Amino acid sequence: MQPNNPLQPQQPTTPQPGQPFPTEPPAQRPTGQIKSPVLESPILSPTHFDPQARPANVPIGGVKPEAVQAHKPSAITIILGAVAVIAIIVSIISIASYASTNKQLEKTTSELKTKNAIIEKVANDTGLAITTVEDVPEYAPVSGYIYISEWGIKIKIPSEIHQLSYTIDQKYRPEICFNGLEASVTNIFPAFADIDRNPGGMGCLMRVANAEGNSNDAGYSFGELVYSYNDYNYFYRAPEKVFSTDEAEQGLEQTAVQIIKNMLVNNISNYQ
Repeated sequence: MQPNNPLQPQQPTTPQPGQPFPTEPPAQRPTGQIKSPVLESPILSPTHFDPQARPANVPIGGVKPEAVQAHKPSAITIILGAVAVIAIIVSIISIASYASTNKQLEKTTSELKTKNAIIEKVANDTGLAITTVEDVPEYAPVSGYIYISEWGIKIKIPSEIHQLSYTIDQKYRPEICFNGLEASVTNIFPAFADIDRNPGGMGCLMRVANAEGNSNDAGYSFGELVYSYNDYNYFYRAPEKVFSTDEAEQGLEQTAVQIIKNMLVNNISNYQ
């Protein structure tokens, strides 16, 4: 039997089923060695699977709240942003103002061009130099008259005629020709009074320079002299033929032709 050596490790004793685990007595230490105290209850240490307690002031990720600071824009950043916004607004306003001004300028230019054309036409028709408002001649009301501005004359419309229309032809010599219907005829509108179907076929007024006399180079008369004004003579020219083929309408046409002749012979005057 081997002597019991306290320094030699002891073989563990396997417990038998139903028996408590055997406890070994404290090992005997050699005399003169300090005996370490033996804890009677074991210390249970947590494993890495156990939930670890986290300090309340440390957030997930291990960063303390003191280390996280909200990013606040600086004063210069705020100022630059405000300036940028103002610049954009000013640019938009400037573009809109430019477009409006440009449109107004185009409109004004167009109106001025039209007014200059009117002034030039009045000056050419009247022979007046128009530079101020006072130079523009005063025109009589149009009601009851036909005004021929190119000639500077007016023709009074007689009450005996209506549906009066006229055309101006300058292919041969300046000439204005008329169509109309007796005022008492209101239930029909015959073809002879229609300027589209019988253009200017009921009597004309021709303007001829005084130097040309009363007839053309071939000796043909210009017509009946009815008025003279501003170096021009005005001649009445009767229609060459009756337009209507219906006998009833022919009578109406001849009556209207006579009314137009009276208008051109007796109702012409000049105006300023």
